[in-house]
Amino acid sequence: MSRAAAIARGVALQVVARVSALPLAIVTLGVATRYLGEHQYGVMTTAIVFIGLFETLTSQGIGTVIVRRVSGRAQGSLARLVGIDLTLSLVYAVPLALTAASIGILTYKNSPETQSALLVLAMGLICSALASCFDAVFDVHVRYGSVATAEFFSRVATLGAAVLVSVTDAGLLAMCAVQIIPQLIKMIVTGLAANRITPLRPIANLDETTSLVKESIPFTLIMIIGVVYWRVDGVLLSLLSDTRQVAAYGLAVQLAFTLNMLPQVFSRTALSTINEGYATDPERFRRAVASGYKFLLLFATPVAVLGIPLAGRLITAISSDEFASAATPVLRLFFVAVGITFLTSIISDAMVAAHQQKYLTTLSTVNLIVNIALNAALIPLFGAVGCGIALIVTELSGVVFTQMRLRKVGVDPLPFTYILRLLPGLNLALLGMLATWNLPIAFPLIAGSLGYFAGALIGGAVPPEMRAALLGAIKPGKKSPA
Repeated sequence: MSRAAAIARGVALQVVARVSALPLAIVTLGVATRYLGEHQYGVMTTAIVFIGLFETLTSQGIGTVIVRRVSGRAQGSLARLVGIDLTLSLVYAVPLALTAASIGILTYKNSPETQSALLVLAMGLICSALASCFDAVFDVHVRYGSVATAEFFSRVATLGAAVLVSVTDAGLLAMCAVQIIPQLIKMIVTGLAANRITPLRPIANLDETTSLVKESIPFTLIMIIGVVYWRVDGVLLSLLSDTRQVAAYGLAVQLAFTLNMLPQVFSRTALSTINEGYATDPERFRRAVASGYKFLLLFATPVAVLGIPLAGRLITAISSDEFASAATPVLRLFFVAVGITFLTSIISDAMVAAHQQKYLTTLSTVNLIVNIALNAALIPLFGAVGCGIALIVTELSGVVFTQMRLRKVGVDPLPFTYILRLLPGLNLALLGMLATWNLPIAFPLIAGSLGYFAGALIGGAVPPEMRAALLGAIKPGKKSPA
């Protein structure tokens, strides 16, 4: 199997698993919001976004360094590097969880409910820290069956646990504990699977650990900035507004950013090839980025456009009327923001592969400062809607300014003319949604999806190389070399 087909298969496998699990995640979200109500769901969301500020420290960018070292043909055994990372994670995971919980308790000292939720959710950081060590094994070998399995079954287990909490009326803290299940299952399943691919064991070596940590510092800074960027709006909202707005934010984020799985999967699966291409074949690197632009635009455009009319229907179908008035406008803005983030995922990978981390870190820092300032100014006026406005502004800024830098390393600009080929699909999708609008929400969703992809084929939005890669993903063949 060609490397392109292996990447496409990796994307397809993970997308199928996540799409299959998506209804489970949505039902789980509905169970949680209906059971907890606006106030308690707002409390849980506050704890989730606060603990999320510390989640980047569970990987420290070391996985990216490992993938780059191995993919770039540098010296270093994959198993040994992962073993060193595993030892480091075992050392700092528990102190990290305790630190996050302690800071959270001090931050929300006037809210005992939030403090208790923070103590429960902080334990998920331990699982995330250990699970992140195994990611490099799958990224290098482009083998994601176990990752997909963990994703699907974690959603099944989470739904079952959420229903059990609701039926038994176990309360807020039990529902918070449910949120840790995906990290726990991922840690167990991917750990066993990674060990089958490459036998692993913890390795203690101070010099090699120091070398990995030093090399990972630029990536860690980028990740820290990124995580703070994505979480700080929710934290500011919890401090500057009320639980109703936090609940609206949390529901909108869960619905909109579930769709962000596609660029995340694509980015992760293509990461080693983009790095290897820049190191050994610049033309291959440029082609990979250009193809990635088109692939992600194909999916980003309908999210941004069609999500606007669908937002209100989705809120009321999944949750309750209690959430509708506050969450609908927020969800519309987040759909637009998600469409933009489809592009920023591959742009960030290209910047890292081209050793533009310093520029990316500087730009990300500026965008973070602007995002915080905008949220601080807009939240008191508009509540959660202000978070959506701030996010769109800074996401657009990231796309614009990275394009200029990538031009210097030979990457062509975003193919905005490609969007013209998507217009037939958008028109057919809107017609399909309009024709089925009065039916249950599933019908407009299906009609819109079918209309869009039919129109995309008619408009020539799926070029031959994309079709070949997608066909290669579903055909049996030889495994690509690691």
